[in-house]
Amino acid sequence: MKKNQIFEKLNENLYNLDHVENEISMIELAIYQKSIEELKDTKINEIREFFEQKAKFYNQKIEKYNNEINNNIEKYQIEISKLINTYNNLYVNVFKIMESAINNQKIAIANIVTLTERIQKEDLKDEEIEKIRNTIIACAERKLNYAVIIDECKARIKWCTDDALNNINEIFQNNIYQLQTYDENIVNKIKRNLFNIFFGKSSYKKFIENYEFEYFKNLKQKNNSRILDITSTIKGIIIQMEETKKQISLKYKEKMCA
Repeated sequence: MKKNQIFEKLNENLYNLDHVENEISMIELAIYQKSIEELKDTKINEIREFFEQKAKFYNQKIEKYNNEINNNIEKYQIEISKLINTYNNLYVNVFKIMESAINNQKIAIANIVTLTERIQKEDLKDEEIEKIRNTIIACAERKLNYAVIIDECKARIKWCTDDALNNINEIFQNNIYQLQTYDENIVNKIKRNLFNIFFGKSSYKKFIENYEFEYFKNLKQKNNSRILDITSTIKGIIIQMEETKKQISLKYKEKMCA
């Protein structure tokens, strides 16, 4: 194969690589978004079922408490959305950093191809050839150094997905199965029915109030704490990657001046 054909093939491979990387990134993003949305829907359904089961336990018609229940569910949705939006922000920031690193790799490879072709085609002095070869080596090292950022970003994106799912599950727990009554004997059933005749309404109202002022308050504190942690992580990643990029540029300049 002629050298010109090799250069053309390299450029074609660069184009194909870009296309494949974009497809993989879009697939990963779609998987992330679908997983998060499915879990969010599950959690909303669980909290609604939680109120419904408690209403059955106290022998209350849930329709009478729709306003209070819907108000609590709406607040619950807002908190989940706040957490998800923070993780989305993390994902997007890391993705942009990775995309920038990949583009820098492509530029380095394209420069290597162009410079190598120049050596082959032009009648250059030994000094010029040596300088170009140093530039090619610098570009190759630049490409390898940006691979470190890309690998780190890929690991962060995976961590973002796993951590988001784990924390949504942990913070937004709904112990719906604890409300189910198993193997209740006839005596206990009669006692519970009598209790509900006199105190069922007040007990359920108290449960809804306690949910808002105790359970939901605790949930919100945990959620805000986690959001602060993620926000700090985003800032830390940006600072770390900017410092890494500075080091890569510094090494490139040093190599060029050598």
